[in-house]
Amino acid sequence: MRICTPHCGVAPETTSGGETYERELLEGLGRAGMAVELILARGKPHPTAVPNWTVHRFAIGRGLRWYVAPLVVPAAIRRVHAAVGFDLLRVHSLRYIGPSALWARRRYRLDAPVVSHHHHLDPSPLNRLIEKRVVDASDRVVVGSEFGRRQLRDELGARTDHVSVVPYGVDPRFAPRPRREDLQARYGLAGRRVVLYFGGLKPRKNLGLLLEVWRALAPRHPDATLLVAGGGPLLGELKARAARLGFEGRAVFTGYVAEAEKADHFNLGDLFFFPSAMEGFGLTVAEAMSSGLPVVTSDRGSIPELVGEGGFVCDPATPGPFIEKLSLLLGDHPLGEKLGRANRERVERLFRWERCVEGTRRIYEQALEEWRRRAPGRRSG
Repeated sequence: MRICTPHCGVAPETTSGGETYERELLEGLGRAGMAVELILARGKPHPTAVPNWTVHRFAIGRGLRWYVAPLVVPAAIRRVHAAVGFDLLRVHSLRYIGPSALWARRRYRLDAPVVSHHHHLDPSPLNRLIEKRVVDASDRVVVGSEFGRRQLRDELGARTDHVSVVPYGVDPRFAPRPRREDLQARYGLAGRRVVLYFGGLKPRKNLGLLLEVWRALAPRHPDATLLVAGGGPLLGELKARAARLGFEGRAVFTGYVAEAEKADHFNLGDLFFFPSAMEGFGLTVAEAMSSGLPVVTSDRGSIPELVGEGGFVCDPATPGPFIEKLSLLLGDHPLGEKLGRANRERVERLFRWERCVEGTRRIYEQALEEWRRRAPGRRSG
């Protein structure tokens, strides 16, 4: 099968869980024998030497904006179709690519089903105008969680009979191993218990709660340090607030962590704390679980589906339950190890990229088979 996927980005280095998903999934599909016709803006980085990938370029030199996409995406899709053809048109973003892909199919009479991928909805008055229409018009839709499917139904009123859940995967390099001594020295963690947060430092991650909880926990556990791994727009504000609260080395901020060092940073933690108010899957939670860490996370979005018996989910509107569960784990090392082992086993069983790639491939094949069974006059744009 040959798929065409106009795209905003699949960079080897990214802070976006959605972009990581796209990169890993498309690499996996290529290795599984699918021909991937990837369209990116000029200058956008991508992995090299991936089997069965061909990279085409939009006639722009910067990343797409959703309101610019209709001016460049349909023409690029047409060029790829004319040059090599394709069996399936893939939409990685309902807003950025969806309208343009559906329009291109109708305008240029492309004989291909449209399969859209979706993670979660951010609040926007345009959701019903754009996202709902794309979902309803797509031949199939792939989401990473049951939460993602419910959100489409409950918040958009979109049809979901054609929506399939395929969980993300986790790379096996996220595995338990001893702490790297150079990283321990860099962050002053030798001999310390480490509460780890890893992720983008942006508003929906609910990071105000992170420091509020730590203000209560730090005096109770003088041997513990909060390690905040990751970069983002809130880094400066969080560091300043930690300084005002007088944490004095008890809260350490790493800044951006390169992809090659991510797994080693997870191994610095004894437990994982993730208060995010919204996740379509929760990739960093899954990576922490794969690394053998017990987790204390919010109960919003998709995260309760991800976390089984290896952690605790708490209401992110209040710090009390987080304080209680984190304090329990900081004081009971054998319990943390037990929960960490359960997390590792759960990821191995349910959340590897091979499962994600295979599940997605089956949906693409079903969509193409269903499309070809329809009479030409019944194939909608």
